[in-house]
Amino acid sequence: AQNKAKCKAVVSTQSTGGLFIKGWRVEVPLLTCFTFCVPATLSTLSLWRCGLNRETLEALLPLLTKVPVKTLALDDNPDCAGHFHILLTEECAISNLSLRGNGMTCEHLALFCAGLTHNKSIIKLSLHNNNIGDDGVITLAKSLRLNRTLLTLNLSHNHITDKGTKAIAEVLTALTLSHEEIVARRKLISESKVSTSADEPPTTPGGRAKERPGSNSRSGSHTALDKKGKGGASGKAGKKQDKIDKPSAKDGRKSENKGTKDDKRKGTTDSKSKSKSKGPAGKKYQEEKEQEPETVEFQNPLIEANLSETDGKIVVPGNYALTCVNLNSNKISNSGVTNLYKALHYQDNVTMRRGVKGLLRLTLKNNQLDISSKHYADLMEMMTRRDPFYEQPLLEEDNSNATTAT
Repeated sequence: AQNKAKCKAVVSTQSTGGLFIKGWRVEVPLLTCFTFCVPATLSTLSLWRCGLNRETLEALLPLLTKVPVKTLALDDNPDCAGHFHILLTEECAISNLSLRGNGMTCEHLALFCAGLTHNKSIIKLSLHNNNIGDDGVITLAKSLRLNRTLLTLNLSHNHITDKGTKAIAEVLTALTLSHEEIVARRKLISESKVSTSADEPPTTPGGRAKERPGSNSRSGSHTALDKKGKGGASGKAGKKQDKIDKPSAKDGRKSENKGTKDDKRKGTTDSKSKSKSKGPAGKKYQEEKEQEPETVEFQNPLIEANLSETDGKIVVPGNYALTCVNLNSNKISNSGVTNLYKALHYQDNVTMRRGVKGLLRLTLKNNQLDISSKHYADLMEMMTRRDPFYEQPLLEEDNSNATTAT
């Protein structure tokens, strides 16, 4: 009863869009009460330093499936560092997931990356201030080989060196399929062929489509009747039938008048509905509809049509869906910058032909690299051009020509 009173005090049942709990221990009974009291308008949930563990994450799942929470922040909860894969289910529609400061290591990230591989909802992922390291980034890069939903990735403060940076750079270019991926590709192709063949009609050994039984007899009976209809009683019956089938002019006019009346009624009802929608409720609905992100279905890269074969190996395009990567405050040197420059130079040449944008933003502040190096300068220049908010400077007119013209 006390927990329900607390929940009702915290949550407003009408217009609550976000719920933020900081430094308050959240346990299973409280979360079960939240599932009954949380409004349908809740879109943001933040539980910062609330002592969460595996049991509380499992108790949080019914709430996430009941209410379409888009933004979920579970920062500074180190006891559930290895259990965040529980949230990666098809029922949860989380698009923005923040897992900052949870002390996650490579071992903790293994199960999470296995679920992230085929996840279709998470667009933005923040792993800031963890202990992932190079091994964790390599594990994450394997999941990014097949994931085409994630757009923004924050890996700052994770002790990443040039080894982990190389793994990220390889994902952004072309990918050579492994043996397991080739087997999965063949399985997907065979399943698609079976589904298409099930939709098509059965064929004979000669290649012609099988006709349904009795179709020939029906067609023959129709031709016989047509022949009989040319003369005799059957022909007269056919003429009478034609006269019955033809509507009179008066009936036609009546039907047209009915149609115009129905159209007028529909027009009045449409105008009334439009006038109703113009009210404050209609405006709110239109604004919410405009704010909703467009759902895009991404093709499985294993069934990619633009593939090539080199030395008996199948090569498919890399991850061009990732648009923003944050690598601030790591241990990246000039070698890692060179790998990133080559990857983005490859994207600059390949994605422009296909009409795909690729990586648009990359930050490398507070790393062990030389800012005055050529590759770093070229990389930053390339990223400024790829930035969607970049405006090309206009050519300045020569002042001397302006003065002579005057």
